[in-house]
Amino acid sequence: MTRNAPAELSPIIVGAALLGTGMLLRRWQPSALSLPERPDTLHRDSGARRAARKTRDGIARVLPSNLTGSLGRTLIIAGAGLVLVRLLDFAVDDGEALFD
Repeated sequence: MTRNAPAELSPIIVGAALLGTGMLLRRWQPSALSLPERPDTLHRDSGARRAARKTRDGIARVLPSNLTGSLGRTLIIAGAGLVLVRLLDFAVDDGEALFD
């Protein structure tokens, strides 16, 4: 192997950092980034206000209940994928490696 050792390990280090940050975010989940529950009340609005409320409720239904948890999950997947790709890269021929 004629590769540079720090360059070989940098994707693993970055992947581990992403993985750790994602796990920390999944555990922390501050309430400031949580969407409030919608009140179960009778709506008496009409016109533009009703359209705005319905649009807001539709968007909120698609969003995760806590944005930090969703971001954490994304970082966990990205970090684990990066580490796995790099580790599997060690097993292939040098000409087929994704990381040089």
